[in-house]
Amino acid sequence: MLKSILLLLTLLLPSSLALANDDVPTIAFLRYGVAPYYKLTDQGVLDTLQAHGYLSEGERATLDGGSDMHGEHINLLYRDAGFDYSTASLMIEDALDEGADILLTVSTEVGSLAAQALADLEDPPALIFAIVTSAYDSGIAQSACIKPDYVGGTEMHFDWDKALQVPFVQDPDMQSIGFLIDANSPFAKRYTGYMQDYADDMELSLEVAAATSATDVALAAEQLMSAGVDAIGIMPRTDLAVGIPAIMQAAIGVPVYSSLVTDIAEGVTIGSGFEGWYREGFNAARIAIGYMRGQINLAKTGIASSPGHVVAVNLRAAAMQDLEISQAMLESADIVIDADGDPAEVYQHPSVMSSLPEMSDAERMAEDSAFLQSLQCSDEMIAEQQAALDAQE
Repeated sequence: MLKSILLLLTLLLPSSLALANDDVPTIAFLRYGVAPYYKLTDQGVLDTLQAHGYLSEGERATLDGGSDMHGEHINLLYRDAGFDYSTASLMIEDALDEGADILLTVSTEVGSLAAQALADLEDPPALIFAIVTSAYDSGIAQSACIKPDYVGGTEMHFDWDKALQVPFVQDPDMQSIGFLIDANSPFAKRYTGYMQDYADDMELSLEVAAATSATDVALAAEQLMSAGVDAIGIMPRTDLAVGIPAIMQAAIGVPVYSSLVTDIAEGVTIGSGFEGWYREGFNAARIAIGYMRGQINLAKTGIASSPGHVVAVNLRAAAMQDLEISQAMLESADIVIDADGDPAEVYQHPSVMSSLPEMSDAERMAEDSAFLQSLQCSDEMIAEQQAALDAQE
């Protein structure tokens, strides 16, 4: 109880009093690129910094214009790599040359590159990541509490038990499923393993097709259709949604599922899973603020993963696929885009967080305090996770 009170009092202090020194901190806000879903993450970060007094309205306007911001309470190096891997590496080097105190990264690609860049530094800045499909496969961390002392962040949450039941709501008689993977992804093997276990448990035939580039996607989708699958699933990703139109053109009469709900806006038939683009930015910013205010020790702060699961149906896509969506599927969906509707409406739906919760400053600080407290790693937790890692090795 006393620890929680002290944590709340720290939050209530002016930020300048809680910093370890009098310098204005510099955050390098490093994004892989600009897309509608990533804009929600940007907004979550910036809204949270503004709500806590780190950004004024005028300073926020500078950032909204795409420029770096050198402000009264914080400096922001506001960069994106245009979804180019080489540019992302240069962007990280530039942030280090600029003396950033925190690298706040968005996407698996940028988070992983930043982790590699910091690994050999004697005195690295903090790395706080968001929108990472797996911090453990990408080399950022080994487990929630086993990671470099300067690393914190939030990992995308996928409720596979729920997501993998959705195709049977649409088609209880489903016999086979196709899975389209990005062969270049370090997560392809793990997600294919998930799908194989699922297919075995549900006595389904699984067909896997791999694409190594955007031009291969249509061929991979046609391969799955030639195999006679009853449904197609696509692998989670944190890069551009290129290739989805080609998949949809091939998948006539077969629903296409994505574990990213906002892929409805890109044209998939059914989105079932992650909707928290804004929430991840919001939580990453709360961790960064806790670190700047000296209220958390990143070495003892675990990686966050916030539960969330939404199901969305795109009747416009279904009509183009000559596919009928079952009544059971419609009744179970949180979001339904009408056949004559705009799939981008998914971004405005209440099920997809797009703004800070309405609450008083005191309520917000108390909630932030509880969130940060929930991430603390005890010595026992660290020992248990290390033992589990040792056993795997």
